[in-house]
Amino acid sequence: MAIRKVGTCRIVRELGRGGMGVVFEAVQEGLERRVAVKALDDKLSDTPEVVERFRREGRAYAQLRHQAVVTVHDLIEKDDSLYLVTEFVDGPDLARVLKQGGALPPDCVAVVGARMAEALDYIHFHKLFHRDVKPSNIMVSNDGDLKLVDFGIAKDQTADDLTREGVVVGSPAYMPPEVLYGGESDAKADIWALGVTLYELAAARRPFQGPTTEALIKAVRSGAYPRLRSLAPGVPRRLARAVERCLRKRPGDRWPDAGRLAAELERCSVQALRGLHPRARLVGLLTHRGFLQEEEALTRIDSKSLLASLVIDEAPVVVEQAPRPRRWPWAVLLLLAIGGGALLWWGRLRGAW
Repeated sequence: MAIRKVGTCRIVRELGRGGMGVVFEAVQEGLERRVAVKALDDKLSDTPEVVERFRREGRAYAQLRHQAVVTVHDLIEKDDSLYLVTEFVDGPDLARVLKQGGALPPDCVAVVGARMAEALDYIHFHKLFHRDVKPSNIMVSNDGDLKLVDFGIAKDQTADDLTREGVVVGSPAYMPPEVLYGGESDAKADIWALGVTLYELAAARRPFQGPTTEALIKAVRSGAYPRLRSLAPGVPRRLARAVERCLRKRPGDRWPDAGRLAAELERCSVQALRGLHPRARLVGLLTHRGFLQEEEALTRIDSKSLLASLVIDEAPVVVEQAPRPRRWPWAVLLLLAIGGGALLWWGRLRGAW
């Protein structure tokens, strides 16, 4: 039977399906507010571990108040089913943006990185680990806001872990070596996952790949991957260094915390944007890739910002050239040669005297 209403939320349409359930667009009556309703799959509702994990996702969301984290409105239990009501994001996730037009421009990568690192720093401060940072769990709204979503496998440091010993949760392509070896997923693991995500956004491929899960895990454990600028030469060196520091094999060699990573990526963002507002830049990106009509974009940003953003998107990739050694003008070299010859002649003349 189709779901028509959950609490005060009237279901409008299905948005997508995931491993734990279905997500709907709905309208919260009375407030006339668009919301998202995540329904736990009926087949999983008899599994206590899954039900508790779903409840914990709601509690994890509920304690967070950050602009880059989706806000939770309610957790509803109805007819032996669970529903999570959250803020509605009227835009695509970054996996779709990547699929639609390939690698993101470096300035957009820096903006995404700065906002997500800031969100992770906030989450870690509240003793939570996301454990599933990846492009499909980062959404960008039509207003240019970035939102981290899906706390379904988030870990609360203050609660017992629901994961059985020896069971790895999350996406192997975004997991660091220590987690794949069976270690704990913590703040350094979230930083690694963000590094993989930013690398993928900048190069349109992940740093570690393999035809099978086993081959992928072997690649991650080796720690060897192509340098980011070898695949995306237009990425500024400073941004590439920030991303690659997230991917160091030893956790202690990565960024000390997400806050310092956020500060560095913010500096990269400011340099790359050259005065363009981060949100305006993302609205321009969505417009250029067909997620927004130009008329709709102009209700959010001015025409100058939209044009500047589109010019950046359509510009050819500029490869940074290594500084060339300074060449002395030939005239200076000639004068030095003449001067040296004169000194030699003068020395011989004095010796003859």
